[in-house]
Order: sequence, then structure tokens, then C-alpha cells
Amino acid sequence: GVYYKEVVTRTRELMQNFGTEFPELAGMKPKLVGLGWHQGWNDRINQGFNDAYEENMSHFIRDIRRDLNAHNLPVVIAETGMSGLEEKHPRALSLMKAQAAVAQREEFKGNVAFVGTKTFYRAPEVSPSGQGYHWNSNAETYYLIGEHMGKAMLGLLD
Repeated sequence: GVYYKEVVTRTRELMQNFGTEFPELAGMKPKLVGLGWHQGWNDRINQGFNDAYEENMSHFIRDIRRDLNAHNLPVVIAETGMSGLEEKHPRALSLMKAQAAVAQREEFKGNVAFVGTKTFYRAPEVSPSGQGYHWNSNAETYYLIGEHMGKAMLGLLD
């Protein structure tokens, strides 16, 4: 789609114009070493989207690797667990199951990892907002997601 093409185009342009975009790093050659993916909440609004998520995400990984000429690019998928351990909604549960399943596919063993995030949820009472999405805007939650995604990426890079 349009947004996928935009990601590929912008990434290629950035890699080609690295010294212009980041003058303080002029002369250095960038290398794409990994991709972190933390998206999917909107897919849970429709069971058909959920049912297609695992296959679509697998296609995305294959396509982005091909289109960025990064054939074994490590990918870390962070779960969309923003309602915590108490989540009971069937579509939310099926989405999280699909996210985890991608990393279990034989073709992705050793170069795609899954990070569970439900335990990083913080209740509205201890968060800046109680909006029920975007992790209640809780900075600790965002930090924990990033920290664990980073650790998972390091594990793939070893």
C-alpha cells in the first residue's frame, strides 16, 4: 500500500543521503541492522483483520527484507498488550496470539523475536491518562517495551 511504499522510499533515501541528513555523521556509512515492530491495535477491531494478521505480518517481513536488500534483517515484534493481563476481549486475544505466532514460524526462527508486553501495563490510577489505549500514556510502560525490544534485538544480533 501507500504507507508501505513510503517507508521503503524514505528508508532508501535516508540511507543514500545519510551525510546530508545527519551532517555530524558525514563520512560514516549507515547499516540497517534491525527492525522493531509495535503496532496492531487497529487490527483487533475486525476479526477478519485478526485472522489475516499472522500471514500479513509474515508477508511484511519478507517484503521489507527484499525491498531494503536486507535479506536476514532481524525483526522484533512487540505484543499489543495494552490492557494488561486482564484482557479478555476475544479479538484482542486472537491478535496477540497472531503476533506471537509470527516469531514461531520455522522460516523466522533465529531472526524474528516476539516480546510479550501485557505485564508492562500500568493502570489508569498510576498513569497520566485513563484513555484505555496508548498504554494510558505511561512512560514506565513505554520504557519497558523499548528496553525489552532492545534486549530481544541484541539476542538476535548475537
